[in-house]
Amino acid sequence: MARPAAVGAVLLAGLALLERWGTTSLEAVAGAQAVLGPGGLVGPPTAAASAWCAAVALVLASPWVDGDDASEGERHRRLPPAALVVGLATGTAAAAAVAGPDLGDDLALRLGATVGAVIIAAMVASSRSRELTAGLALAAGVAAAVLAAVVATGRVGL
Repeated sequence: MARPAAVGAVLLAGLALLERWGTTSLEAVAGAQAVLGPGGLVGPPTAAASAWCAAVALVLASPWVDGDDASEGERHRRLPPAALVVGLATGTAAAAAVAGPDLGDDLALRLGATVGAVIIAAMVASSRSRELTAGLALAAGVAAAVLAAVVATGRVGL
């Protein structure tokens, strides 16, 4: 079942990326980041912070998976396989927000961001604090959208 706060977080993160890059097309964002650099590292600090907040929102909004196939002891020692799948999807999206969707020249940065985000997203997907992570995801999504709006309105340059 979808958590409304997590859904809101994902929508706000998408809005922030749209405000920052002017498009939702991954190909266009890849082109912009190939020219300008990774979104989490370039531009004014407000724009970079917006990219980081969007990535945090996406990771924390990872859908929760149940590890019922394992005993209680095993569940604490390893992640359920479904959590790894969820982590791969949401972690990769979060890494794209910060480091860009194209491998380009910054291969180490992009791979590092992807691996880190996937691991954190998988841990969030298997955590038991669903409402807390959904609330934090929503807060990060709001922050990302507000920061991107500040940049988009011209109060801070791109």
